Amino acid sequence: MDLRFLRSFLANPRRVGAAFPSSQVLAGRITDSIDFARARVIVELGPGAGAFTRQLAQRADPACRVIALELDTALAAYVAARYPRVEVVNAAAQRLPQVLAERGIGTVDAVVSGLPFANFSAEQQAAVVGAVRTVLRPGGAFVSYSFVHAQVLPTSRRFRRSLRDRFGRFDIRPVLFNAPPALVYRCVA
Repeated sequence: MDLRFLRSFLANPRRVGAAFPSSQVLAGRITDSIDFARARVIVELGPGAGAFTRQLAQRADPACRVIALELDTALAAYVAARYPRVEVVNAAAQRLPQVLAERGIGTVDAVVSGLPFANFSAEQQAAVVGAVRTVLRPGGAFVSYSFVHAQVLPTSRRFRRSLRDRFGRFDIRPVLFNAPPALVYRCVA
């Protein structure tokens, strides 16, 4: 799978954001922020190779719907084949409210994201965060991450500011056992 992910990265590095999938340590830290006992709908944005998807598929209650939006067609097909429990939709994250409405879903309990927000324009960041905020139930969690080395970029600083401004609670947790090391952003609506 690393070759499939690497090919997608090489074809469009700004959209994929990393040459290799996230570590299981990072995936665990991302998914530990979800209340799996209560969640009825969980969304993943940008599953890529499925590091977070695997955790979601394993840990979510059987009654919980897990929906993943992946823009890269090859990665979407790979994740759909590997995790049949997950509803994989080949769509942009900005379309989240429409994708959910098509499935009769109004709000979700949690959204996890593997999207490379540091590579996004201000408009792209605002559109995705706005889409998430629109569908997240009160008390629901939005969890994302950024690589430590990207923290100095103006785009990363802008993303952190937007999270602080749009969510009631926002915290950051380091994950050193990832290549490269990352910071997990956890927001609560």
